[in-house]
Amino acid sequence: MQTSNIPLIVGSAAAGAAVCALVMTLRAKEAAPSSHAPNSETDFESAHSVVWRSIGGAMQASQLYLGDRLKLYSTLRAMCADEGSSVTAPELARASGLKVRWLREWMAQQAAMGVLVLLPGDGDDDDDLRYRLPRAMATVLADEASPEYDVALVQMVPALVSRAKTALPGAFATGLGLPYNDPDVTEAIDRAHRKHIHHCVLPRVLPAAQLPRGASVHAALAAGARVADLGCGGGSLVKVLAQAYPKSTFHGYEVSDQALACCATSLAGVPNAQAHDARKEPLGDAAKNFDVVFTLDVLHDAPFPSNLIAQVKRVLSPKGVWLLADIAGLPGVRANLEANPAAATMYAFSTCLCMSCALSEPGGEGLGTLGFSVPVAKHMLGAHGFGDVQVLLEADNTRWFQVRAT
Repeated sequence: MQTSNIPLIVGSAAAGAAVCALVMTLRAKEAAPSSHAPNSETDFESAHSVVWRSIGGAMQASQLYLGDRLKLYSTLRAMCADEGSSVTAPELARASGLKVRWLREWMAQQAAMGVLVLLPGDGDDDDDLRYRLPRAMATVLADEASPEYDVALVQMVPALVSRAKTALPGAFATGLGLPYNDPDVTEAIDRAHRKHIHHCVLPRVLPAAQLPRGASVHAALAAGARVADLGCGGGSLVKVLAQAYPKSTFHGYEVSDQALACCATSLAGVPNAQAHDARKEPLGDAAKNFDVVFTLDVLHDAPFPSNLIAQVKRVLSPKGVWLLADIAGLPGVRANLEANPAAATMYAFSTCLCMSCALSEPGGEGLGTLGFSVPVAKHMLGAHGFGDVQVLLEADNTRWFQVRAT
């Protein structure tokens, strides 16, 4: 989910990106339904289950969204920090400034879905109903510094579900999708990317990546390199890298006005980093070559990914490397339905967001969430002269490629 050039780069953190972006961090746990289920023609119980599991998931996600947006999880985490501590609705109301009656209903729902634990006792009055937010739940829902933090993408679910009512019926009829244009969507992806940057890019991707002659990317950045981030979104990756490698210079390219505004704030006071409006200054028109190019959770969202690949080829130094991350899909529908446990969720993300963005321009290529598989990547990159394409690693439903020219 991510940047875009005049042929839309699709914004990595703030104008988009997926799931990615991506990206941009979905850990779907549901099992992919089997197309060969026994008695599928007459199994009404399973048919009802699909419907109500979907309704339940949407409604429960709405309550996670509220807990996150209203900062109830961070408040509960603080109130339940001590072992054995618990909270009532009136206590949470005083701490949050919200109304007791609404919190009473929300806390009961959270306990029913397994987020909160209702402590044993008698009575049903507010003071009798004491709840605890377990440490594991508190970490997943409220500790942004933890590698277990996993609530970020919930922020975009209501906006995407709303699209099914307001915009997607028309898109199915006309074939033209929607770009990333919702603040909740862009912020959710940026939050997910920040986690991935700190717990995967810095400790795992950079040490593993190498320039064509064997030097590590980490060493090159430490010594001083010229770096681009294609589809920089809100600038999270650019900022972190610029602060970690002060001898290098970093250039983010983005087309979303909202994302560029975020970049202006994020990169203020970072002397070795700047953002470019790719509609006016496309990456491919850069006056100097880049030693390293990053692309996080962008190509599957881009209407014209082939154009972006060509731009990178024009500006990447012959001695440089492209570190390209995208959703870790399998090659084709059958493979994903059989072996990708997140397929049902990923294809839903695609129609609501990723493929929609990839078809938001007339003639868009429309890769979609699971469209940039390894065979597709090697074919598209090879067609533009990138003959050395290797998978570095996979984490958080994201696959990192090391891409070099032959």
